[in-house]
Amino acid sequence: MGNIIKMKWKMIEVLTNPNKFFETRIKGEESLMIPVLIVLINGIISGGTVAFLIVSVSRQILPPEVHPEVHSLALKFGINSFIFMTFFAFVAWLVVAAVFFGISWIYEGKGGFMRTLEFVGYGFIPSILGGLISAVLVYNFVSTMHIPQIIDPMMAEATIRQIEQIAKQSPIMRLSSIVGILFTLWSGIIWVFGLKHARNLSTKNALITVAIPVMVYILYSIYQMGVFK
Repeated sequence: MGNIIKMKWKMIEVLTNPNKFFETRIKGEESLMIPVLIVLINGIISGGTVAFLIVSVSRQILPPEVHPEVHSLALKFGINSFIFMTFFAFVAWLVVAAVFFGISWIYEGKGGFMRTLEFVGYGFIPSILGGLISAVLVYNFVSTMHIPQIIDPMMAEATIRQIEQIAKQSPIMRLSSIVGILFTLWSGIIWVFGLKHARNLSTKNALITVAIPVMVYILYSIYQMGVFK
């Protein structure tokens, strides 16, 4: 019980005072145990949300009596998507850490990659919170979405395009995207202090290291929302 309370307090400190947290953590031994747990939870939430969206939409647009076999395929696709998104969370963790490590090399960063990987992992805590909020928004979107059911298989492609347009224009889904951007910025703040201590950088150089890939991701997210179209 005491260890759980201690871990919760550490997670709160990562969110509220990352500089102090990493300043203390850098003195300890390298450990990926907690970062792995953080990334795993993040992947499960993302995967669960995507799987729910796939299965729920298929049930709305495909009458069970007309396409019974399709629902089975949709369920399998949802499960596969869940597994993929959970796995992808770890890939994203490695890629983000590698990009930060590479950019910080320009500023003569001195820490090892394992420490960078560890500290970057802590920066995904806001993604867990953002993922939970997005999951609620996606549930509301699916619950209020009204699309004609597909009777003719030839209508499938047109219906899928219709769903994509509805999702892009939906205030709820746009809010979900905005939530993702805001929590990514929160992660960025944590990563700045994480890189500062993991790679022995100045705050300025750590900020530049993190800002470049984070801003690229945010601009891409805004583009996906259709703002630039």
